[in-house]
Amino acid sequence: MKRKSMSRAVSRTALRLAEGVFGHAVDFGLWVTVYIAEAMIPQSVTGQNWRAVIAADEFLRDVNYGVIKNAIQTARKRGWVRVVKRNALPEITKEGMIRLASRLPQYDEKRVWDGRMHIVTYDIPEVHKHDRELLRGYLRIIRCGRLQDSVWVTPYNPIDLVRSFAESHDLHGTIIASDMGKDGSIGEEDVKGLIVRVYGLESLNDRYADWIESEKDKGAVDAFLMLKFLSILKDDPQLPFALLPAWWKGDTAYKVVNKKAIA
Repeated sequence: MKRKSMSRAVSRTALRLAEGVFGHAVDFGLWVTVYIAEAMIPQSVTGQNWRAVIAADEFLRDVNYGVIKNAIQTARKRGWVRVVKRNALPEITKEGMIRLASRLPQYDEKRVWDGRMHIVTYDIPEVHKHDRELLRGYLRIIRCGRLQDSVWVTPYNPIDLVRSFAESHDLHGTIIASDMGKDGSIGEEDVKGLIVRVYGLESLNDRYADWIESEKDKGAVDAFLMLKFLSILKDDPQLPFALLPAWWKGDTAYKVVNKKAIA
């Protein structure tokens, strides 16, 4: 009874993570297809053995085989996976890989930066409230951090992107993107302190640190830890390395993922 209760709790956590990372169950199914393939499972494995592989993985077992199966069946109907042989492990197609790549958060190893900070301000009237909410979501996507209600900052030049957004939503003259220069300080707060506060790096760093400790306890990066890492990475603005504090753990977590084979 206790085991079933724990299993349901893990399943809920797993599905919540999957929903946060992928948004749609079918994309989670694509990821599972790649995950199993990269676990060195032969493509000719029987359906029974495929189910055994899922059952052997604590995370995938607790998610529920039926959920995964239904998601992969939907992906097959849309041409994102194909069945090479009856009862065999499905194989992701080129189109499926393109879709999955567009959904998965990617770690930026380069983070090219010109050393300048930028600020975005807006004054959007109440009649365009919906567009205002869309803008806020868009600013997060292009890695801006909220300084105040209508004031956002970013180390990445947003001018062209913001101008394009304003044009597509008929918001001319309501959004201003400016160059703050290479200092980028506001008042007595230097740029690094500003970055830590505006982007909430301390709480994000705590999540990375917890993940690293969990990996040490398990000794491997299994499906659950990989998905948990992706959920953190999705919230990571991936700021220029020169702006990150010395205590930042994000790059350490990525090195663990990059170095260790999936269990």
